[in-house]
Amino acid sequence: MVLAAGESQRMGFPKALLPLGAQTFLTRVLATLGGLGYEEPCVVLGAHAERIQPLLRNSRARVVINQDFRSGQLSSIKVALRDQDENCGACMIWPVDQPAISGSVVKELVQLFLNSHAALVLPQCQGRRGHPAIFSKELFPELLEASLQEGGRAVVLRNQDRMALLPTEDASTISDIDTPDDYYKLTGETLKEALRRRGRSQEPE
Repeated sequence: MVLAAGESQRMGFPKALLPLGAQTFLTRVLATLGGLGYEEPCVVLGAHAERIQPLLRNSRARVVINQDFRSGQLSSIKVALRDQDENCGACMIWPVDQPAISGSVVKELVQLFLNSHAALVLPQCQGRRGHPAIFSKELFPELLEASLQEGGRAVVLRNQDRMALLPTEDASTISDIDTPDDYYKLTGETLKEALRRRGRSQEPE
């Protein structure tokens, strides 16, 4: 599941639509997944759904809308989990504000999940745990029952003894692109320059 329901208040522009080379944050994530054979991910939209949905017109992604997007990331995870087929054995959670994660890291995470039989698999870089995170189906009820106030992090902490970590040097796994400064560090281009180059009609707010 690709989480793209947030308001992007600190960025001032929908993060899913931010330019990244010839792509956007969202299309880069979808392209990475598609290159690994995951061509029909669940994309959770919310605050800017009407602006983002045209980007998915030719995609095979399944879109679900989180009407309660202001309640945080866990609310989007709950919406996506309720939309899953009952035969779904695990889910990978990938926030759209981490678009530069390499396909090789994703592939290694999946392989670790399959080989380790862990209930939860995460990448670890510079001593910090990051994304994407893979949750086994056995943790779905706990995610669905968790309070929005404690968030998904509490579920991770409660299941550390059932977790497998993938050591990686890919700093994108721990780097959220939340502000124009973050965007500049990632791309070497200011947000205004990038939007002007891509012909966006709306400047950052």
